[in-house]
Amino acid sequence: MAEITKYPCPPYATFAPFLNFLNKLRDTQVPSRIDPSVFGNASGSLSYSVIAALKVLKLIDASGAPKRAFVELVNASDEERPHLLREALPAAYPTFFDGTFNINTATAGQFDEHLRERYDARGSTIDKVASFFIAAANYTNLGLSQLVKDRKPTASSASSGRSKKQRRQVQETGGAGETPPPPPPPQVTEKALEYKLVDLMSEALEKPDVMQAIITVVTFLKSREAEKKKTAANP
Repeated sequence: MAEITKYPCPPYATFAPFLNFLNKLRDTQVPSRIDPSVFGNASGSLSYSVIAALKVLKLIDASGAPKRAFVELVNASDEERPHLLREALPAAYPTFFDGTFNINTATAGQFDEHLRERYDARGSTIDKVASFFIAAANYTNLGLSQLVKDRKPTASSASSGRSKKQRRQVQETGGAGETPPPPPPPQVTEKALEYKLVDLMSEALEKPDVMQAIITVVTFLKSREAEKKKTAANP
């Protein structure tokens, strides 16, 4: 049996911040290296996921140096950019473009199975990879099965919110008896809320009014945070 070629993990960044980063560089300049410092106050997870996406798309090299295709993508107009990004996608998803896997007719289940079998993606990363690709496909007008477009996240489960002790109790009792109480809801800080709102942008790409509302709230949170820091520095 021939050995199956395994490819690197495709982009798993959130698509809207990925586009926002390109816009930021278009408004300023393309630096000689793309590293976390270029992202300003953005979270480490966001900056590293975008950098990883750019590397697997072959837009920057292993050291972070921009390639010509990246400079062209950054400087492109909003009308030209989808075409240029479309040209970069095969580098990250070779089997979707070489006839190995038909993304026009695939089911969501087949799509997930293919990602697991042919790409270095596991667990919740599958959902992130799928989210980026579906958003990119919509943005670039790439033919994609509606079943894949309607895909639902698969990483969450009924037991994911339970502690190890609670899951062990359920296993030992076979699920019978009293249901353990759910864990208390996590405390949501302004910073955490800001990140959640930014993540939601990928779902609002085709809804300008919703996108603008999210941007307004994020801007308000950032300005309030800046005001608090200013007040703390000058009591």
